[in-house]
Amino acid sequence: MRHEDALTIQNKQRKRREDDRTGLPNEILMDVFDRLTNKPSNLVAAMRTCKRWHHIASTVLYQHISLDSKLREDTSGARFGKFARQYHLIQSLSVRITQVHLMGFCVRSTDAFDRLAELCEAVRRMKNLRTFALSFEESLDHLEGFPVPSAVIVLVLQSLPASVVNLNLDCDCINRPDIDQPHVCHAVSALLPRLRSLRLRTSHLCSGLLSSLSLAATLDHERLSSPSNSKKHPNRASALEYLIIKVIARPECAHSAHTALCYSGDKLLHGAKLATTLQELYNIGAFPSLCEFAVIGRVDAPSTLQNDNWNVFKIRTFARGISETITLPYCARGGSSSLYMIRDGEGDWFGSFPDISSALEGPLAWTKTGVKATRYLKPYEWNNDWVLNRTKLAPRDSVIKKFGVSFRLWKHEDATRLKLLSARKVAGFGDTEVATQFLPEGWRWAVAEGPWNWTIEPMAAY
Repeated sequence: MRHEDALTIQNKQRKRREDDRTGLPNEILMDVFDRLTNKPSNLVAAMRTCKRWHHIASTVLYQHISLDSKLREDTSGARFGKFARQYHLIQSLSVRITQVHLMGFCVRSTDAFDRLAELCEAVRRMKNLRTFALSFEESLDHLEGFPVPSAVIVLVLQSLPASVVNLNLDCDCINRPDIDQPHVCHAVSALLPRLRSLRLRTSHLCSGLLSSLSLAATLDHERLSSPSNSKKHPNRASALEYLIIKVIARPECAHSAHTALCYSGDKLLHGAKLATTLQELYNIGAFPSLCEFAVIGRVDAPSTLQNDNWNVFKIRTFARGISETITLPYCARGGSSSLYMIRDGEGDWFGSFPDISSALEGPLAWTKTGVKATRYLKPYEWNNDWVLNRTKLAPRDSVIKKFGVSFRLWKHEDATRLKLLSARKVAGFGDTEVATQFLPEGWRWAVAEGPWNWTIEPMAAY
């Protein structure tokens, strides 16, 4: 080796030592940088230390990207679509599109659609992207959501690279699709064979969602045809391991509260029918890798004279050969409060409707790497309980202490020393009933002060 070459190598080694005096292995630095992901500013500061740190920290910084942006030229989403270059490092992308103005989702405008096209082009370049989440801002008036053209969602879904195996689509107010428009259900169905986890909440769904697996599958409860009766094998098999479908479009209001069937006007999608169809597809081999699915909906209680019926959430789950329906009663606190109460087997819990809606997903939590189960399931065992995710919920005692909350039900339970309203779990998907407050033996309904103040009291009081 020539003397000049030896000096060059020594200079490079000395320069490398000057750039990074720690001498730590890449694996250790990667672990350190992973601990800075909750504070991106600290991670960016570390990247500016030297070239080696910049290279290693970049793989952490760009691994999970979350965008919350309007479709305008001066927003973070637009800048990301135009100027981002580290596409190959991105493994998870979450996009939440907010409104351009208060009149609603203005993607039909040329400028907004151009911003979306730029974002879609950027997504196409993410060859290592594995997880993608798309959501749209909900309205604040709790009456009607902002309409989103179905063609917009289809455009985004069609731009996903083949590496994507985890999908979260959350849009509570898609415009009613026309026959000649691109259809969201078909766009999701085209992705089903390769997806490993899927979380879905839309205002419209139909059998097109399952068309890539079986053309005989139907989600209309008035039709009796099923894939298990017409064909013993699916058209294609899906790699899905975890699936969550929420058939609650806008749970906090009466308008558009439930997911509707596409092209059917206002005909509602029944959670029991959807869950049954999914299980039938599983039985014929359409989901050979499936670990668990959940269909989450609600049933509104009919009014009674004593107001003893309760609205309920229905969680229909299938895991390890066991199908069951969990029924959880809930109600609003009333007045100007935004608190809602939900009762499970362990007590009463309070939170906003978004918090309760999130809690319903229980052990199937959406993460940066898709749906991850937080419980261990044993095959064909009945004790596979579905537990609410109470991370954002408050227990009864703390809410009473902080807000002075009181319910008629609690007074009745204190008087009788009995639990008069219970969550329940039954086998299969056939339970479609609401919850009713139990009237114990020896007690009767009575009017305390006016027709709206029904209470219960011992029969001996008469």
